[in-house]
Amino acid sequence: MTAVRIVIAEDDQVVAQHLRQALVRSGFEIAGVATTGEEAIGLTRKERPDLILMDISLSGSPDGITAAEEIRKFSPVPVVYLAPPVVDTAVLEKAVATEPYGFVTKPVREGEIRTTVELALHRSKNDLNLRESEEKFRSLAENTADVLLALDIDGIVTYVSPQVNKYGYLEEDLLSHPFLDFIYVSDRRKAAENFRMEIDAEREKSSAFRIVDKWGYLHWVENHGTIRVDVYGKPVGLYGVLLDITDRRRAEEGVKLANKKLNLLNNITRHDILNTITGLLGLVDMATSTEIKKDRDELLAQIRMLVRVIERQITFTREYQEVGVNEPIWQDFDAIMERVVANFSHAKLRFVVDIRNLEIFADPLLEKVFYNLIDNAIRYGEKISTITFYCQISDKGLALISEDDGVGVPPNAKEQIFERGIGKNTGMGLFLTREILTITGITIREIGTYPQGARFELLIPNGAWRFRR
Repeated sequence: MTAVRIVIAEDDQVVAQHLRQALVRSGFEIAGVATTGEEAIGLTRKERPDLILMDISLSGSPDGITAAEEIRKFSPVPVVYLAPPVVDTAVLEKAVATEPYGFVTKPVREGEIRTTVELALHRSKNDLNLRESEEKFRSLAENTADVLLALDIDGIVTYVSPQVNKYGYLEEDLLSHPFLDFIYVSDRRKAAENFRMEIDAEREKSSAFRIVDKWGYLHWVENHGTIRVDVYGKPVGLYGVLLDITDRRRAEEGVKLANKKLNLLNNITRHDILNTITGLLGLVDMATSTEIKKDRDELLAQIRMLVRVIERQITFTREYQEVGVNEPIWQDFDAIMERVVANFSHAKLRFVVDIRNLEIFADPLLEKVFYNLIDNAIRYGEKISTITFYCQISDKGLALISEDDGVGVPPNAKEQIFERGIGKNTGMGLFLTREILTITGITIREIGTYPQGARFELLIPNGAWRFRR
């Protein structure tokens, strides 16, 4: 077993020699003897002892107390002070403030010095283990992505991890406050019931609710609680882990909305196709019953037109059925625009994109949205030469603007252009665009000044956009 190494800082040669002999007889090893505070600091840096015996009133500067303060800045080595029988109160208070591991009164008795040193070493070892344990917990708390917290029996926050900073709060903003204050008002009653149920039933329970960040935005979190008990097993509070599930909830809600819309569209499309087929069969009957070539040719032309209508309806159904099939994801706007613009290289248009590093949380068909906007501008802009994309940030979210220099949209058509079947072609492009965006709460409207060009505004709610770092 390695011997404990001790530095003696004592300017009285007789006392220092007595201490050296007593410690050696007790089985300790002397790492060095210092007669000044400066020497004590230097020996500690060089020898890295297990303990220091420090004369509280070393002559010169720094004195023993000041030297101990300096050593504490770079080493956790325990210090035991050597003190005269009578110590001035102010000096004693200054010494205690350095948190020594003991005092030994001069003249030093061998049995006392041995006991004091062993107790100091034992306490130091316990303190070191405690610091390592606290450091492990702190490292875990600071490096996990989730928010860790502790509540007392009344729901008051007694601990919260630094991850709460991502919601705009400092730890002190939550400490000593009711946790319910940070839960969205509509969810507080349910959250309080779950908390009381866990405490009363002494049963762990998971629950989901919304919290409000410093800026007033809502986030869905899932809380996994564990009962805190005292030494008698009586519940005294709750440990919690808050997992942010905002993206997951948004995705789940988006899928539900998409499924609902798909069912609605299937019914509408089936109804439209059946009506078209009914008209088609009537025209077929009329064509087969007439012998006049001119009438038959006109009826055949109408039949051909209705077949094209059915073809467009089926084509749109195929495109629409992909909306909401996959969960929404974060998407790089720069990459989307690079791919989309490449599809229109033949159009000889000038594209200006004044947005960089933007990411949008939306249905995977988001690329189709910007394709449709550009395609729509080319089809109806007539004299279009430039399409510009830029953004504006407000309390409502991020407004992503698509602006062109074409003829624009007449005031009475600004809302109609988003309806199904409106347009010179399939009439489905902007309808599909709005449906894709709605899944994650993004709205779109046309706010241009006719006839100075079209201006489409996509309002992306807070929480569904971010700038890449």
